[in-house]
Amino acid sequence: MISRLKAAAIALLLLLATSAMFATDSTEVTQKREPYEMEIYGFVRNDFTFDSRKTLAAVGELFSFIPMDHQLNTLGEDLNAVPSPRLLAVVSRLGFNFKSPTFNGMFINAKIETDFCGAGANYNMFRIRHAWVGLNWKHHQLLAGQSWHPMSGDLLPNIVSLNTGAPFNAFSRAPQVRYNAKVGNVTLSAAAIYQLQYPAPGPKGNSTDYQVFGGLPEMYLGVTYAANGLKIGIGGEYMSLRPRTTTMLPDSSTVKVNETVNSIATQLFAQYSGKNFTVAAKSIYGQNTGHLLMMSGYGYYGVKEDGYSLNYAPLTQSATWLTLAYHTAKEKHNVRATVLGGYMKNFGARHDLDGVYVRGYDNIDQIFRVAPSIQYLYKGLVLGVEYEYTGVMYGTPQANFSVAGDHLVGNHRAYVMLVYNFSHKFFK
Repeated sequence: MISRLKAAAIALLLLLATSAMFATDSTEVTQKREPYEMEIYGFVRNDFTFDSRKTLAAVGELFSFIPMDHQLNTLGEDLNAVPSPRLLAVVSRLGFNFKSPTFNGMFINAKIETDFCGAGANYNMFRIRHAWVGLNWKHHQLLAGQSWHPMSGDLLPNIVSLNTGAPFNAFSRAPQVRYNAKVGNVTLSAAAIYQLQYPAPGPKGNSTDYQVFGGLPEMYLGVTYAANGLKIGIGGEYMSLRPRTTTMLPDSSTVKVNETVNSIATQLFAQYSGKNFTVAAKSIYGQNTGHLLMMSGYGYYGVKEDGYSLNYAPLTQSATWLTLAYHTAKEKHNVRATVLGGYMKNFGARHDLDGVYVRGYDNIDQIFRVAPSIQYLYKGLVLGVEYEYTGVMYGTPQANFSVAGDHLVGNHRAYVMLVYNFSHKFFK
């Protein structure tokens, strides 16, 4: 009897131990389940600038493009030769990232990001920078929403200035549907893009209507190779705009017109990042790139057979930038020194034009820039100082709106930036 009780007790202990073991394994499996990831991030940023003359600029004059041409009065004084200091914190930013666990080989990620650079009546307001959702598989991604335009975001210079190399570098964030396919170290991209915050110029000024009534989004195709610190890419876009939908006849009646201006633009970029050095460059050659915050556009000429519809032709330009950077890689205190060089050339249109719609001015032949900068980084704190010289060769527009440049106008800009970055991740 005692032996049977001992045997039963041993069996019970073995059963409890086995149950405990399986319970422990089940708990470990539960703990190892992939969590939902959520991140709140952003920064508080103050920018101080000083310009030696008036410039074509945006965002409270922080986002500087080019110096304005001479404007001489009867006394020979240049009315645009006016220095100006500014201090603003509107670039401060707040964002939220989300990532789901992987289900059946697919996970979802999303981003929404805002700053204070939207225009108000007497002050700056919240605006959307990014707002997109991504569906991700091992070798594929489908992204829908507002994000960097591929001509911009595939490679951006890392500098102090808010203009991020514009107008030599394309700059735009736009609503889009983008598909990326990754094959080894190569990523193939295709996107359909709509204009919003950075619209094209036209008869009514800068407006999204020209693309909306044109009926087609911008179409982009690109390929990028990235491995071992090296990144090389090439891409191009096609765009069709409809500057007018109606026109008025001499008898004051209004009729519909179906006028379009079609254009292509290409980019080639490369970057190599080592332990302490980074070299990056991008070149864009294309037509009608005003929607990318570049000094370009299109023009009109002649009348079609119907007697009232206009012909259009895009302006062509090339723009190239190069950055050389040295950066330390310490645990806390780091220094980053960068120099940016940029060059742009206006080639005009393939036809003689009667008039043009451009971002910037129609009498620009060439633009160049040199901008050395240095940044000090301590954890989330960044202090940056930059000197920027931008020179423009202004001149006389020719029949095709290429320009015979005959005088140089330059601006000296001092830029000081103070940023505190923050982020916090949540797991559920």
